[in-house]
Amino acid sequence: MSDLWYSDALTQVTGILSKVPAAILVLLVGGVVVRLAKSVIGRAASVTRLDPTLGSLLQSVVTFAGWVLVLTAATASLGLQQVSLALGGSIALVAMSLSSSVSSVAQDLLAGVFLIGDRDFRVGYMVRTGAVEGIVESVGIRKTKIRDGDGTLHTVPNRLIDNATYVTVNTEMTQPEDEESSQTA
Repeated sequence: MSDLWYSDALTQVTGILSKVPAAILVLLVGGVVVRLAKSVIGRAASVTRLDPTLGSLLQSVVTFAGWVLVLTAATASLGLQQVSLALGGSIALVAMSLSSSVSSVAQDLLAGVFLIGDRDFRVGYMVRTGAVEGIVESVGIRKTKIRDGDGTLHTVPNRLIDNATYVTVNTEMTQPEDEESSQTA
């Protein structure tokens, strides 16, 4: 009876070992594809002058998802379908956890992309959003820094700016009035 068990185990191990070259090939080709995709995203981000933080985030997401898919394909080529299904399901679990547990971070990231692309909201502009009025010092991927008239630096999550009304205060229109009043005095 123990010989039968040994024979079955040897057959299974031999079957898996015969598929190892195919799995190694899948890993090599997959690694090249993941690196190529990461490189393309990096170049596209620099050409489009995308915020470096967002470019890095996109590269990380593509790298993670790419390697999970490569490992899934490699385990499937070895005939280990259960492991392959588990790895494939991990992408769904990660996506679900990102959407539920860090929704405020995701909202900040998305709002940051919109604010960076908004022509009415730039560094150096005087804005009023909520209780904060001042000059925009930086617009990051997650937070915006606004310095008020007292010199206080306010760090505001992007989702709060994008979800609310903000006003771009036009300082150029108030300067001519000031100049006229100073000339008449």
